[in-house]
Amino acid sequence: MPEPGRIFKVLRCPYCHSKLIDSPGDSLSCTTCNEKYLIQEGVPLMLSSSKQVELKKKISEWHDSEVMPGFLSYDTIQRLKSPAPFKWFKRQRVLKKIYDEMSLEGIYIDVGGTGELDHPAIFCANLEYGPHTQLVCDGQFLPFEDGSVDGVFIMLVLEHVPDPFAITNEIKRVLKKGGFVVATVPFMQVLHENPKDYFRFTPDGIRRLFDGLDEKKLEIASGPTGSLIWILKEYGALLCPFSNNRLIYASVRELLGWILYPLILLDYYLLTKRRAEKMSSYFFYMGRK
Repeated sequence: MPEPGRIFKVLRCPYCHSKLIDSPGDSLSCTTCNEKYLIQEGVPLMLSSSKQVELKKKISEWHDSEVMPGFLSYDTIQRLKSPAPFKWFKRQRVLKKIYDEMSLEGIYIDVGGTGELDHPAIFCANLEYGPHTQLVCDGQFLPFEDGSVDGVFIMLVLEHVPDPFAITNEIKRVLKKGGFVVATVPFMQVLHENPKDYFRFTPDGIRRLFDGLDEKKLEIASGPTGSLIWILKEYGALLCPFSNNRLIYASVRELLGWILYPLILLDYYLLTKRRAEKMSSYFFYMGRK
């Protein structure tokens, strides 16, 4: 985990990009628009008060939609779920190569992160305050000085934001010259709110998102079998009698997820095929400014 104090040096107002000053009550204030941002246990909450209220409502509604009334909590349901119906076999190898080139003194941001990226220079940024969060912000309004960030990770996030181009434009703005962006971007995936789900992207669409950056890599991360497993488990649950009952639907879906998941190994073979991208689950992109 990086030293939390380092990030304060490059923080700016997310809405007007002006400098921030310390304010009473453990907070920061914008020198131009006077917006105030609280600091909670050392974590800057870089959202306007109205945005915080809006997000809390969306997240609460999403959690409520996942809960079976009366006996299963949201956290319990997450633990009972089958494995994610996709697999990036090269993930650790690809990330290790990127990590090896990163400086411990640099500023690297995991936008929409959950703490899964294990590197001491990566700051985890999320809309929600949580155990791994070191910065609360909206990716569409990154709270950083222009050209101040060495690298940005954004992993399976862009489908969940109403304006993905706003995020990628912000990433381009805050990156230093030579800084990089690493993204995983969905193509063929079933609707999955988290708390909302807006978009899917073809390879050409991904290039359009990151237009202006020097593309270093664009390749399949998770192949066609991941797409198929996800569709089959949802389709099978839908076919089941009484699937209008939320508990029955979810139970059948997750049971099928466990049964079908071993098929993911077929992607070792299918990823050798030139046309595998036509129905791949998601892509990996890396570009530099």
